[in-house]
Amino acid sequence: MGWSELRAVPNDYDEEIHAIDAQLIELLNRRKALAKGRRCFPPKEVMKEFEEKFGVKPPYLNWLFQSINGGFHRSRPDGPGELQGVMQILKTTVMDGFQYVITHAMQHEHGSIVHVEIKQLEHAEDFTDFRPLLQLEVTSPKEEYNVQRSGSRGGGGASSMSFLVEPRLPEHLDAVHFALIPFEEPMEFRRRETFLDQEVHFE
Repeated sequence: MGWSELRAVPNDYDEEIHAIDAQLIELLNRRKALAKGRRCFPPKEVMKEFEEKFGVKPPYLNWLFQSINGGFHRSRPDGPGELQGVMQILKTTVMDGFQYVITHAMQHEHGSIVHVEIKQLEHAEDFTDFRPLLQLEVTSPKEEYNVQRSGSRGGGGASSMSFLVEPRLPEHLDAVHFALIPFEEPMEFRRRETFLDQEVHFE
C-alpha cells in the first residue's frame, strides 16, 4: 500500500464539537492578547473555585494553565548538552507523613536536570507504593524557567523524579524558589515497551 492509499483514522468529530473548538480557539486568542506575553496563572483561591465549580482536580487544572501559558516547548534535539558539573541543593520538607528532598542538579550546557526524592516516613510494614502526581515549579524574579519531567521510578515507600529545567540554573540559588505542584496530563499515551527477560551473565 502506498502513502496515497492510507486512510484517515475514523473519529466522531461532528459539527457540535467543531463549534466548541472554534470558541476555544477564539477564547485562547483573546486570553493571549490580554496576557501580552505575561505568565497569567490563577491564584490558589481561584484554582479552588474552579475545582469546586467545575469538578476538575488540581493536577489537571495545573496542566491546563501551564499549557495555556505556553509552558510546553520542544526540547533541543541534542538534549541539555554536555554535563558540566553537579550542584548540591538539599532542600527538604515534610508533609502528611512524607519527606520531600530536592537533592541535586546535574548542570548541563543548556539546562539542569533536578532530582527529587520522596520517602514515606512510616514503619516499614506500613510502606505502600504511591504515584506522585506532581510537577516541579521553578520561579525567579531574574529568569523564566521551563520545566519538564524527564524520569521517575519508585516502590516500597520511596519514589524519585527528575525534571529538565531550561535554561540552566545559576550556581547561586538565593533568588530561585522551588515548589512541587499537583500535575497530571489528561491523557497518558502508551509508550513502546521493551521487555528485558533474557538470562544475563557477568564475566
